[in-house]
Amino acid sequence: MLIKTVLIQSNQREKYPFNLPLFQKKIELDINHSVTVLVGANGSGKSSMLKLIQSKLSLVSIKLPEDDDIVDVNKNDVKITLELLKPKGFFFESVKFINYLSYLKREIEHAQKEIIRIDQEYKDKPDYSKALAKSPYNRTLYELDNMYDKDLTESSHGEAYLDFFSSRIRDNQIYLLDEPETPLSTQNQLTLLAMIMDATKRGCQFIIATHSPILAAIPDATIYEITDNKFVKVDYDDIESINLLRHFLNDKQQFLRHFKTDK
Repeated sequence: MLIKTVLIQSNQREKYPFNLPLFQKKIELDINHSVTVLVGANGSGKSSMLKLIQSKLSLVSIKLPEDDDIVDVNKNDVKITLELLKPKGFFFESVKFINYLSYLKREIEHAQKEIIRIDQEYKDKPDYSKALAKSPYNRTLYELDNMYDKDLTESSHGEAYLDFFSSRIRDNQIYLLDEPETPLSTQNQLTLLAMIMDATKRGCQFIIATHSPILAAIPDATIYEITDNKFVKVDYDDIESINLLRHFLNDKQQFLRHFKTDK
């Protein structure tokens, strides 16, 4: 495996993310598996764990002009046992990906509006001057149009995510996925699951923070549930949220009657 263990220990108790209860004590995780899944309630520290790993690996990630959530930690706070000195891979944050799509759309619209403005303002000027003024905006449109196989801004968020994800898969790389189910329908979650399984056959390794019962069910995945502010290795059928969902599906009327009000 590309990553074998992750050790996190810091004295910076007042600094994010070490001010979270999960990181108030030493954490040592065995990550020597093709797929490691992190589950737990919102705010438990799943995403922060991925950001700490990313702070050490510096994998490729989506960067936006307004980014202000960079995790800056001391190099001794996070220690990772690696197979390779400098592994490659990608850090996918689903919320940031959705913002990235909005950013692409704004960039396209801005370039198109500027081209229209130049056509109007330069109508009495030489074609060369007009072409020169339009060139940076035409270049922007060309680069965005040729960045991916499909126009991500014309697809649904789920389809765009899968297209973007598939375009980034390379053999023997590490992928950190933060709540990838966010833009995905149930069917698209199954598609992503199949893509992940295929990528593991090509030597890829995944660490996934998720609420999805589908993605948590990836065969042979090692699952850590954040319980009482610590990571606990669990079987799929013992995940608290999975049990709650199972009970609901088995007897939804029993659950729903508590929410009914008399008229």
